[in-house]
Amino acid sequence: MKKLKDRWKVMEFTNTLQKEIESLHHKNITDLRDVDLAGVHLENHSKLVDHPSLAHSKLYNVDLSYSIIEVPTFESEWILVNFTKSKIDRSLLDKSIIKQCNFRDSKLVFNADDTVFEDCSFVSTKIGIGTYGHEYGGRRTKFYNCDFTDAVFKNVEFRASKFINCNFTNTTFIKCDFRGVKMEGAILPKLSQFKDMDVPDYITE
Repeated sequence: MKKLKDRWKVMEFTNTLQKEIESLHHKNITDLRDVDLAGVHLENHSKLVDHPSLAHSKLYNVDLSYSIIEVPTFESEWILVNFTKSKIDRSLLDKSIIKQCNFRDSKLVFNADDTVFEDCSFVSTKIGIGTYGHEYGGRRTKFYNCDFTDAVFKNVEFRASKFINCNFTNTTFIKCDFRGVKMEGAILPKLSQFKDMDVPDYITE
């Protein structure tokens, strides 16, 4: 992981990705395919590019493993993006389409109102901010065929959201707001997986 992060400080490496890096500027269109951006840190005062953004971005088969993303990401379309062991921190991911992406072992703090996740892996992922109120999560968010095995939802809201044909094996839900949530098909969670929160009334055992 350290090598992946340190390479972004080496000019010889960043020069090979100059076109891709420039596309991350908030005034440019980010449309990336088949690119290795593992270990990148995107923040408002980034030394890599001034005022980066992934808002309105299109990413296909992009490696963003071990990355830290602290910029807007709304109204995007991401397909086959690798976010393994990455951190998405306080990002607006509203009205996006996310398909076949891997968030395994990641930490996700985002607002994903009206966003659709399809065929994504959230295995061992931590979703939430941990100690504050229900500031992040999403409303009317839809998850189709997603794997939440060993994932943890903590202090997030997903009001009026849908989880369709998802796997909740060993998933833990702590102090979340799931009012109006629908879970249908596949492996539903059990009562024992919910802690310090109101449990949807269709979860009965």
